[in-house]
Amino acid sequence: MDYSLNKRKLSVGPKKGQEVFVASPVCQKQRISFDKLCERMAEDSTVGDADVAAVFYKFRKVLNEYCSKGYIVDGGPLGTFRPTFTSKAVAREEDFKPTECISKTQILFTPTADFRRLKNVEFFRVSKQKKDGKVVEG
Repeated sequence: MDYSLNKRKLSVGPKKGQEVFVASPVCQKQRISFDKLCERMAEDSTVGDADVAAVFYKFRKVLNEYCSKGYIVDGGPLGTFRPTFTSKAVAREEDFKPTECISKTQILFTPTADFRRLKNVEFFRVSKQKKDGKVVEG
């Protein structure tokens, strides 16, 4: 994984006010497409990339169905998926109307500790990158 070193002035902690160097990951500019992911998942397997894609789409549909009913879904080695939403506050209980007060329904994903941890990572220092992809000197 590529990283760059960035000079920062710390604002908290025992080194507050000191300038230090902190590493930041430099992510690849190109994303891995869903099709490429499915192709890779199908490699050395008895299923094709279309089968892998079908499983992902079905998983999304079933996950949405269960979470919409309030279930927490155990995704095995991936982690758990649980429903959440935001709610407006009202002064009186009788003023609460779900269709008006509840919004932003979402599925929250919590990866397992093992899934969260990257494995077999090698680090390579590169020049600091600007947001537009140009190299920053220094």
